[in-house]
Amino acid sequence: MMNNCPECIPCCLRRVLRTASSVTTDEWLHRKILAEVMQDLAKLDEIASPAEVLHGCVRTTAKTLGVADPYAEEKARWIEETTANADLIQGFLDAAQDRFDAAVRLSLVAGIFDWELREESSPGYSLKRLLEEAGKLSLPADSVEDLRSAAGEAARILFVHASAAELLFDRLLISEMKKSRGAVVSVVREAPILAHATRKEAAAAGLEEVARIVDPGVACLGLPLMECSQAFREEYADADLVIAKGQAAYETLEGKSSQIDGEAKDVFFLLRVKCAFMAGHLGVDVGDCVLERS
Repeated sequence: MMNNCPECIPCCLRRVLRTASSVTTDEWLHRKILAEVMQDLAKLDEIASPAEVLHGCVRTTAKTLGVADPYAEEKARWIEETTANADLIQGFLDAAQDRFDAAVRLSLVAGIFDWELREESSPGYSLKRLLEEAGKLSLPADSVEDLRSAAGEAARILFVHASAAELLFDRLLISEMKKSRGAVVSVVREAPILAHATRKEAAAAGLEEVARIVDPGVACLGLPLMECSQAFREEYADADLVIAKGQAAYETLEGKSSQIDGEAKDVFFLLRVKCAFMAGHLGVDVGDCVLERS
């Protein structure tokens, strides 16, 4: 599991302020939330993953705001837009010479929806721009082939989802794996956390048509296995292949953290790099899409 670094502290504060600002313009409440979060950060465990640190900050923010799901409106808006343009997105796949490769690229670039500071980094981002970016995205051929081969050989796949707005794109990728519904287990959140997908959003995106939906049995960002329920740990142990979306999944499943009961797992990470710390760790630039095998 990746440990947090000093840069995580101002990053968390920025994301907390962005969350609070999306709910209220009350500057007094903004200051109160920031003060509470700074008290939490002052007691920060240096070995906690960035995902765990952020989860604690966001939990405090939601409690003080009195809003269980600050991102509900934003999630609904993006789900509505992607669902309304499902034919356009499907057309991107239909026009591709390699549908699986195209589905991987779509799922990767959609990771920009799981980025609370998206408007600062990519103002005016649209579905049209996403499709254009997917068409131009270049991935190492061997990484896509490795994923294709691993998915083809796996009898059981565990797919860890990130933001709700990515679900339609993830569903298309799962469909291109040509597995029965019972062979794929989709992991969403037990309760709202940032813009991450819950069962409600998964149902709205039609994910139940291609996979069986479960949750980790605990409120969390990423997938800290030692904190997950025993029932979920058994689901994870039974999987031949794990596909994990988002930076938080990487932070909590990197290296030996993906093992369960000492057994290594074949894990493919699909993420969009959100911060300079992760960019330096992976040797890429902020905003880059990464497909990496554990």
